[in-house]
Amino acid sequence: MRSKQLTEFKTELSELNNCLSHYIFVWEQFHIDNNEKLVKQKNKLTTEVFSQNTNSRQFRVKLDHLNASHRSTFEFILKSLFLLAYSEFEVYMRTLYEFARKADTSLPNLQVKERIPDDIFKYLGIVTSSNFDQKEIWTFDYIRLRRNRITHSGGQSKGDLADIIRNKGNALQQLWKTKLTNGLFGLNFQNNKTDTFSKEEIFDFINIFRLLTEKVDEVICQKLGEDKIIETLESEFKSKHKSEIKGWGTKRSARKFASYSKFEFDINVSNDKIEKIDFGEVA
Repeated sequence: MRSKQLTEFKTELSELNNCLSHYIFVWEQFHIDNNEKLVKQKNKLTTEVFSQNTNSRQFRVKLDHLNASHRSTFEFILKSLFLLAYSEFEVYMRTLYEFARKADTSLPNLQVKERIPDDIFKYLGIVTSSNFDQKEIWTFDYIRLRRNRITHSGGQSKGDLADIIRNKGNALQQLWKTKLTNGLFGLNFQNNKTDTFSKEEIFDFINIFRLLTEKVDEVICQKLGEDKIIETLESEFKSKHKSEIKGWGTKRSARKFASYSKFEFDINVSNDKIEKIDFGEVA
């Protein structure tokens, strides 16, 4: 089993990865193509040297200033990409939990300030010590506190993050050096400098998110169980296609539901289970 929410999250991560790779490529190529200009005309303005660029007036600086400006811009982009990746992770967790609430109406509503993923595991009755390596739990904490370090700069999160770096950083470093296919490109869990990012760190975080959420998805799907998931998908399918089902007829509705289940949760619903589904009054 695999949720559609996980597929969507991985798609978002791939887009972030591609956007960062594109920016790095374009800036590097700009330097290669204009290296001579940047050196020989460093005191000239962008409006003079790049007059054909219609945006040059919006960024009217001396060429000598471009590198410093790029460093500042790139730092902002890297922070923004990290925050966006974390935000998409929370969206993934929350939307999957909302599906779980459809499957089990006794589950409480998730509040805005809930700790993700800790509170979701708690509400679902998932014992983290039985389902995750302790170092994976520390990784969730590290990433969350790294996010808080940017958004809140200081406070309790700074101290908690420093504690993880000091006492658990080496264990995390060893875990992800071996767990990731190509190892770590630049992320150092023992580094105390946590308010900025390198491009290599962002690629590492994207890869870590991919692996962690694959496991999260597997654990949550197993907790819900295939039968409960199919039952919930059946309810969704009937609600979404209420008007079409009558015209489709039983056999076509059954085929479409089988495809729907495969797309949503990668479940191959058996013929026996499909035959037991009541599609109501059909043509």
